[in-house]
Amino acid sequence: MPLPNPELGLIVNYSYSFHRRTKVIGDAGKNRPCLIAAVFPDRQEPLRTGILYLPITHTKPGPEDEGIALSIDARYAAGLDSARQWVLTSQGNQDTWPEDIFALPNKPGQFSYGFLPPSAFKAVQISLTALYAQRKFNIIRRSPL
Repeated sequence: MPLPNPELGLIVNYSYSFHRRTKVIGDAGKNRPCLIAAVFPDRQEPLRTGILYLPITHTKPGPEDEGIALSIDARYAAGLDSARQWVLTSQGNQDTWPEDIFALPNKPGQFSYGFLPPSAFKAVQISLTALYAQRKFNIIRRSPL
């Protein structure tokens, strides 16, 4: 199965670097489900597309993070496991597609879980936009765009 096209709402297996752990460009993190929250096409170089990834985690956000809890229906529709999960909306990684995208665990050749349902994606967008406007969004730029 080839790499999917980067689209809003797609959940991929990306090597995410958490803000609290590192601030170094190019420092790879842990492979985990990540939501594509923004896509920035490069008009000069069509094969180079910037992506904003938000991590999906089983750990409830602590006081330093904010996130949107995913309902069981959203988790199921997105192809995630049934355990409680959150999309963190207070931090993200900016990277170039398809850098640091990996096949799903135990599924060689499959790189995406699926899409977050539109209602859940809208809730993520609202939270992310509000936190960004309040300057409470932390970003790690993994590759210069």
